[in-house]
Amino acid sequence: MKGDAAVGVVDVGGGWRTGRRATVKGNWKKWLLAGLMFGAPATQAATVWEPRLRLTAEERFDDDLRLGGDGTGQLMTKVTPRLGLEAKDARLTLDSFYAADLLMRHGSGRTTLDHRGGLEARHQMTRRLRLDTAIRVFRVTDPSSLPRDGLARSTLPTFFTQATLGVTNRVAERLDMRAGYRFEAVRIIDVGQRAGYAHTPSIEGWYRATRRLSLGLEYRYQGFLYEGTLSQSHGAALGLRYRLTRPTTFTVRAGPVRYLAPVAQQGGWVPRVNVELQREGELFDVGVSMGHDLVGANGFTNALWADYASVMLARRFTQKFSLFGAASFFRNGQAPSLDWAVFRGAPRVSQGYAVSGGVEYRIDRRLSAQGAVDRIAQVGLADSASAVDLTRNVFAVRLVVTPW
Repeated sequence: MKGDAAVGVVDVGGGWRTGRRATVKGNWKKWLLAGLMFGAPATQAATVWEPRLRLTAEERFDDDLRLGGDGTGQLMTKVTPRLGLEAKDARLTLDSFYAADLLMRHGSGRTTLDHRGGLEARHQMTRRLRLDTAIRVFRVTDPSSLPRDGLARSTLPTFFTQATLGVTNRVAERLDMRAGYRFEAVRIIDVGQRAGYAHTPSIEGWYRATRRLSLGLEYRYQGFLYEGTLSQSHGAALGLRYRLTRPTTFTVRAGPVRYLAPVAQQGGWVPRVNVELQREGELFDVGVSMGHDLVGANGFTNALWADYASVMLARRFTQKFSLFGAASFFRNGQAPSLDWAVFRGAPRVSQGYAVSGGVEYRIDRRLSAQGAVDRIAQVGLADSASAVDLTRNVFAVRLVVTPW
């Protein structure tokens, strides 16, 4: 856009001149304009690949009871190199990364290495057809660090992966249809433990009633597999999406789910509700999510009912100084609704919460410093591998270097 504006000004300026000198200048500018016009499509079509590197050095105090000793906690050092690759052109947007978390505990002398990786891509195949995909893979010794509440019901290392694939087609001016598939797998890394899987294909349509309001309808299938036993669910949901302001969107989904349990277990109907509020602004970001649903791939059983709620906030005061915070809560139990109405003393209900907050100061373009406080409380089931209270407090300071 800047190049086009500059050429336009020059061309108009040359057009007002008269005489031979003005004609020569005008012809030269026309040739320049023609060269830019012929060169522009090739420039826009080229895919720009950009490697990224980020190094994080962290010193923390963690009173996690699994650290041993007298239970007062330990100081530890965490070093995380993160290598990424981004790609972008007129139709493609891709972001991928791999990170290794090296954690050295000063008290016990124990050192662990965790692995994280991910990829997100969106490809505008035609004016009406869009393809998007996302993959996340984690192998962690601390399951409470996983990005899904309720999985930290044991103290054992955990492997978790999640993959999504979706195709969106604008079939009419106001109607979008989307077909999607989601896969999840969890395995508690211990002798005798089996992996749990969840397969979730879905199809949905969204109709734009007004510039702000969209109405949706969705069908979703879930297949939960654990230890060779399959359970399933079929659900339909109505959706409403409303754009409150330009950066703020409110979304609601609700509908019934029919759970088909394995042999010797009880099935039934489950309500599905999800409420989301998302705001992405120049200075202030907000994310709110809450609901009730069926989930699988937990490493202990086929399927669980789950209540969940989370809030995330980020406030940028200047280009250098910002604050961030988050809070989440969850409850889950055996599907379809075992002990759902029992809020205290239920032996087969897992619940917990997490609260975090921090501050970031950007020293320059490549260097920033952070301070953060986290409190995580996740209570294991009585019949889980380790029925313990995983409450912990973490205080950390970080130095983040981004060379490129």
